[in-house]
Amino acid sequence: MIKQDVKIIKAALTEHDHIYLVPLSDFHWDEPQSDHDGIKGYVDWIKNHKNAYTILNGDLLTLLGVRRGYGDLYEKGEPAGMIELMSPDLAEQQMTDLLKPIAERILAICSGGHELNNMYSVCGTDITYRICRNLGIERLYARDGGVLLMKTKPLTKNDDLFFSAVFTHGWGGARTRGSKLRKAEYLAEAFETDMVIISHDHTQNVTRRNTLNIPSWDSDRVGVHRTMLISTGAFRGYSGYPFRAGYQPSDLGTPRVRIGKKVEDGVAKKDIHASI
Repeated sequence: MIKQDVKIIKAALTEHDHIYLVPLSDFHWDEPQSDHDGIKGYVDWIKNHKNAYTILNGDLLTLLGVRRGYGDLYEKGEPAGMIELMSPDLAEQQMTDLLKPIAERILAICSGGHELNNMYSVCGTDITYRICRNLGIERLYARDGGVLLMKTKPLTKNDDLFFSAVFTHGWGGARTRGSKLRKAEYLAEAFETDMVIISHDHTQNVTRRNTLNIPSWDSDRVGVHRTMLISTGAFRGYSGYPFRAGYQPSDLGTPRVRIGKKVEDGVAKKDIHASI
């Protein structure tokens, strides 16, 4: 029997009738171009709203120079100029300190290409896992991504609804918004889920994918399954390789997803909205 080795993480948030999910990624915290104030603003917003939660979706750190040596470091300065870059140990400590106030609001966390390619593939340690361990949330770590299941407060006696979100950092290059969003569609074709959350392309996108299904043998009409496709933005400024390669500037920030339910004819139904 083939084993489908996908990590499933469950969050019972039944004290809330609705929650806000604010997926965060692509901090690139240890680069000079990282918008630390913008990142702290999102962390503070989550901390100050009791029903706000997050998924951390990779590339929190860049870890320049670990893999390819000084060439990556020289990228950060002009000739005859100074280059400032924090060490991996300092970056780990600062990221731990940043996230500690919202540790209980983190529902899941995965690694990105920079963590995996620049450190994990070289020395076999994942700094994302180390940060999780520092925060006491190792159970929420899913290196490659996973499936997050969430429950909110029941609205009726028979309300056993839960919400599902498939998350992974992302892959490959893309220039247009359509090609970036297509990646989320590819992932949605692999899972029947309420939400797909993808990052990597530094561009916010929100749209919905609808498919038809047959609810049961006794059905005389088809149903509609809706999947919210969510692409997160980034917090890195415009310089270096993005300029030379002609990429668009990063879309600073991230979408906010409202996850709740409504009752129609005595039946609880899912009610999911996203905004940028």
